[in-house]
Amino acid sequence: MKKTYPGFIATLIAVFILSAFVFQNGGSIKGKAVPAENALRVMAVSGKDTLKSNVVGGNFLFTQVKPGMYELIIEAIPPYEHKVLSNIPVKEGETTDMGEIQLTLK
Repeated sequence: MKKTYPGFIATLIAVFILSAFVFQNGGSIKGKAVPAENALRVMAVSGKDTLKSNVVGGNFLFTQVKPGMYELIIEAIPPYEHKVLSNIPVKEGETTDMGEIQLTLK
């Protein structure tokens, strides 16, 4: 019988490397825009990264977000104006809950 230690070790190394990418899912951002019928879309911006999420029933959710500081932009349907929220922190493995975000009339 041949010993397959080099192949076994290479397989173990590959599994550990791949698992590092699988288990690092980032964080998430969730919230609710009010009034729900006047919120169209939400964007989360950090540097050159821009994430987009449609608003459903006023709710939005971003998953697998890289850790860092974000700016949220809620696109509103008139007569409401867009809402911008700055300095939103995202941490690895945590959910940043924005709660209810009130849109304002123009």
